[in-house]
Amino acid sequence: MWGQAVSRCALAFAALSAASALTAAPAATTARTQILFLGTAGGPPLRFDRSEPSTLLIVNGREYLIDCGIGTARRLIEAGVESSRIKTIFFTHLHADHDMGLADVMANDFFDGGGTGAAGPFEIYGPPQTKELVDAAFHFVSVGFRPFAAAPPTAYRMRGGSFLSPFVTHEIDHGGLVFEDGNIRVTAAENSHYAMIPALARPRFKTYSYRVETPDGVIVFSGDTGPSGSIGEIAKGADVLITEASYRDSEDLDQSIGARAARNHWSPVMTKRFRDHFVNEHLDTLQIGQIAATAGVKAVILYHYDPADDADRAAYVSGVKKNFAGPVFAPSDLDRYCLSSGAVAACGSARRR
Repeated sequence: MWGQAVSRCALAFAALSAASALTAAPAATTARTQILFLGTAGGPPLRFDRSEPSTLLIVNGREYLIDCGIGTARRLIEAGVESSRIKTIFFTHLHADHDMGLADVMANDFFDGGGTGAAGPFEIYGPPQTKELVDAAFHFVSVGFRPFAAAPPTAYRMRGGSFLSPFVTHEIDHGGLVFEDGNIRVTAAENSHYAMIPALARPRFKTYSYRVETPDGVIVFSGDTGPSGSIGEIAKGADVLITEASYRDSEDLDQSIGARAARNHWSPVMTKRFRDHFVNEHLDTLQIGQIAATAGVKAVILYHYDPADDADRAAYVSGVKKNFAGPVFAPSDLDRYCLSSGAVAACGSARRR
């Protein structure tokens, strides 16, 4: 009994030490290329300590937002980042946990521009139906601004009684180069997160992984994906693979599915459908390690995960490292990583105290 207790304590201490090392802050935040995690948990449900997926890439002082889950606007405020400085947004796909925070950000941007569009234009890139999402979000936002516009004098730009939107949508319906400016070059590859959607509906529903070339190295954002060949292909030789980790292993998945099925009173058919979704359309840590090793990735950063505590967070890392020898990081919301000469390192939290 005593020996077992000591052993358990030693294991817990080792896990906590490993997890702490993952988010140490050894470097200053002056690096040219930075990755700021605004939201690190997939949804639903909403969580107290982790917002839904959203990542801010900063290159030469210019900010690019990848996905915009619920909580994004609040995290930007906590990090001291004005949303209206972010002129370019990318969506990997249009599941609700990746896009429901957009209206908050758009409202703040519109207000910051005084309704004149002065803070824009804001360029938003995403799969088919992104324009519908952006237009609907702007319509939703505009309702709250109508009373201001109705009281003269007004600076709001109107046409036919409607506000002029500073948000410009670019829908991506193919893989390949989708964006390039003086800082980054973005290539998209359709992945297998929608593998279970019937083939006839697939042209309407696309989900992408993005390979981003920066002056300091290559970063791949997996988005949500199954263990398909496309994520391994687009990740080849990347310096950093930022990847979802929806569950640790099959035992973890079975426990999670069982709990959800009991809570929601699912039928056996529904329970199997949900399990198949995770097996075919998401990644576990063992698969992540295999993909990273095969693709020759230098380092892995996890997100879209929900560790219960520091020991569990370390378990996610150790699962990846069973098949991958490089550095593996498991961030919390507002953790920042710096990329320099192809090497990534934790460089502190953006949370203002």
